[in-house]
Formats: sequence, C-alpha cells, structure tokens
Amino acid sequence: MANAVDLNDAKSLPVQIVLDTMLDGLITIDKHGTIQTFNLAAVRIFQYLPEEVIGKNVKILMPDPYHSEHDQYLKNYLTSHEKKVIGIGRQVSAQKKDGTVFPIELGVNEMEVSGTKMFVGTIRDISERVIADEAKHSYLEQLQRSNQELDDFAYIASHDLKEPLRGLSNNALFLEEDYADQLDESGKKRIQRMRFLCDRMEKLVDDLLYFSRLGRQDLAIQNTDINIIIKDIEIMMETTLIQNNARIIIPKALPNIICDVPRITEVFRNLITNAVKYNDKPNKTVEIGIITPQKTASKLEKHPITFYVKDNGIGIENIFFEDVFRIFKRLNDEEDNIKGTGVGLTFVKKIIERHNGKIWLESELGVGTTFYFTLQQFRTKEQTSE
Repeated sequence: MANAVDLNDAKSLPVQIVLDTMLDGLITIDKHGTIQTFNLAAVRIFQYLPEEVIGKNVKILMPDPYHSEHDQYLKNYLTSHEKKVIGIGRQVSAQKKDGTVFPIELGVNEMEVSGTKMFVGTIRDISERVIADEAKHSYLEQLQRSNQELDDFAYIASHDLKEPLRGLSNNALFLEEDYADQLDESGKKRIQRMRFLCDRMEKLVDDLLYFSRLGRQDLAIQNTDINIIIKDIEIMMETTLIQNNARIIIPKALPNIICDVPRITEVFRNLITNAVKYNDKPNKTVEIGIITPQKTASKLEKHPITFYVKDNGIGIENIFFEDVFRIFKRLNDEEDNIKGTGVGLTFVKKIIERHNGKIWLESELGVGTTFYFTLQQFRTKEQTSE
C-alpha cells in the first residue's frame, strides 16, 4: 500500500493549505483506490475527518452499486485505459459518514507523482440543485396537466356549452316566426332580446377561450414594419373612420421590430378602435408614435422602444386606470348594437406581456387618453444563428 501524505511533513503542508482553501471537495487516491489526501471541503461534504479515511479505500464514500463496482472499474481502467469517468466527469451518488446518500458532481483526473500513478477527484455537493431541478420538473408536469385541463375546458366550452346556447337562440327564432301573429310588440321585443343575449353569451365564451390560449400559444415572431400594420388597419377600418370623422396621425415613421404580426396588429386595432369609439369630438384624431431612448454622453441607453396611441376623446378617470385592463370590465354604458364584451384591453395587455413588455396610460377627462406600451426586441432564428 502506498504511503498516505503526511500532513505534518514540512514539504506537504503548503500543498495541503492550498487544498484546504478550495470550495470543492478534493480527494486523491493511488492506483489501488486508497485515499491519500482529503481536504477540508471534503470533510464538510462527507462529515469524515481526514484521519478517518486516509489510508482506506475510497469506496467507503460510495453507496451501491458504485461501492461494489469501484475496484473492478479501477482494474479495468489500468488494464484497458477505457475511460468512463476519468477526464469526463458526471453526476453520481455519494455517501456521508452517517449513511446519507446524496448527489454529487464528480470530476476525476489522472496524474503522476514521483513516478507513481495517482488519481485526483473533485467533488461538488449538488443536493440543492437536484432538489431545485426536481421541483422545476414537478412544476412543469403540473403546468402541462393544467394546460391539458384548459384544453379540455376549451373543448367543453366550444361544444357542450355553446350548443344549448345555439339551441335556445334557434328556438327563440322559431317562436318569433311561427307565432308572429299571436305576439304583441312587447312579446316580439322580449324574444329579440333573448336572441341577442344568447349571441352575446356565445361571444363572451369565445373571448374567454381566446384569452385562456393567449398565454400558452407560441409567438410566431418575424421582422415587421409597424407602418404596414397601421396602414392595413386603416384600410380595414376605412368605413368606421369616415363615419366617425376620425383620422389616424403618424408624426414620424414607425420602426421595424421583431414580433408576432397578428397579435401586434390586434393590439393596435383595439387601441385605435377604442380611441374612435370613446370620442365625443366632432373631429376625432388618433396619433400613433414612438418615444425613442435618449442618448447619454457615452452611448445609447438600451431600453425597449415605447409606442403610444393618443386620442382626443372623453378621457378616463384616474381611479379606473387599472380597471380598464380587467376582463369583461366596461366603464361606459353603451347601446346594444355597439356594446363590446369588455375584453379588448385585457387582450392588449396579455399580448404585450407575452412580448415581455408593459402597458400604462395617462388621461384627462374631456381632453383625451394616451396609452403607452413597450415591446421587448426579439431575435429571429436567423439572427440567433449568426
């Protein structure tokens, strides 16, 4: 058996002092697997004192199957030089003095000291990391189950829940048509109201389903010219803009950004629609622009681009600044023919958050409202591979 390192030896003492300053456990063994050195970090990890392990086989620190297989592995390596751990490193199980088995990250390298083959092992206790990984894995499994439950709910809502609504609406229509001569104006209005409420309920269900999916579907990001998005919305809303004597103003060209085009289109369309809808001025304006990062003395500050959509409409009271983003929350009484479901700004907020941005507003009653929002820059696959 090779002699263990004498910690009292004057020549070996400086080396041992260096070893004891290491944060990771460090153990050296000879070709027979006998422990030669055992630093303070190894003492902390394994709870053995150096004198309890030096001169003993390193498998004392191993649970089965590593304990039983170690000697044979060492013999096989010395004969064939086939590496399974040496120079590679991997996660294995270790065993403390009290018998506790725990995970470690083990790195083993070969060295030669005064013509004698030695092996040095570095050990890192990764118990906390493994626990965190297991918790993360458990959370992801729970999230996957939750998403599946949401998908199941979507199926039930889109089929089982909407089916009776359609049946109720159709029966109201049949009643209105088949018994028209037996119904007075009040009865006809009640049936029409019933059909309206059925249609509205179906729309609410659709909006709720869309909202539930917004946070789970992947973004289809691409390089996008925001000017083209606004132009397309302007064409789509041409009749509404003309009927309401409204116009869209863009003080300066808007930038290109990496984003999900359909969803960002929905953001601008919702904000523009609201700017026109909640406006009592004879000449309605919707201004769309950006606030660019300010230059400092040394460099351009790296902040996300801030967009704004500003109107000259009726304004919003400060106490309602948070309420406007709540699902199904409407602040104004509206006629049935223009009444929304109260989800537009909820969708807007969700989409912006999916783009790692945020949204807020400033408003003055009777003067108008400005919505501000940031969109964090993404990278396309092509940019990522560069």
